[in-house]
Amino acid sequence: MEIPESQSIPEKQPPKKQRRIVRWLIRTLLTFLALIGTYFLIILIGLLPANSDFEESPEGIEIFITSNGVHADVVMPIKTDIIDWRETIVASSFSQNTDWATHVAVGWGDKGFYVETPTWADLKVSTAFRALFTPSPCCLHVVMQNQPQVGENVRAVRISEAQYLKMVETIQACFLQEKERHVHILNSSYGKYDLFYEAHGNYHCLNTCNSWVGWVMRESGIKTPRLTPLPKSVFLYLPATE
Repeated sequence: MEIPESQSIPEKQPPKKQRRIVRWLIRTLLTFLALIGTYFLIILIGLLPANSDFEESPEGIEIFITSNGVHADVVMPIKTDIIDWRETIVASSFSQNTDWATHVAVGWGDKGFYVETPTWADLKVSTAFRALFTPSPCCLHVVMQNQPQVGENVRAVRISEAQYLKMVETIQACFLQEKERHVHILNSSYGKYDLFYEAHGNYHCLNTCNSWVGWVMRESGIKTPRLTPLPKSVFLYLPATE
């Protein structure tokens, strides 16, 4: 038996509440994609170099930039005519003797992320989310070590004494001070020869540990991208691996 056209069964329409949820999900997805696109557009623009006229100083001080894919550091000789880092970083704070060390590595980052995430294997989603999207205290990581070897994760560059002095002043200004001394974070090291210190600054997705290293380089006159939030972006204008 055919149903007359005038009596055909109407198609069921989704409830209004369901349609509102679908529209909200679509808008949320589009907003998220727009934010991601904007973030990477900012990063691409930020790859334009600062200090384009920089030239290495053949007789200058050799410093190193390192990145293990998680954290980036500036590595400097412990003692020069500019500074003896042993006068700034108290040797007795280390659990073992560091007289053997020739260089000191310094990095900056979110306190929770830095202390809890020495490698990618230690990364927690909750830690990363807090670091990238919520205001959080920062710290400086100091490691006594020997001179690093240039390679995939290490770049070397020679800068003038004036540029190195600026680098030292820039880094020193990042330490929080109490009674004219750096504030050591107790019981937080990765090993025997590193320390964490309280630091100025606010970590977020456009101001990461790589951003800090890039900023130190730019302040020191080294040719560097204007924004360096992503891993190893600080290597872009440094001499190629030997």
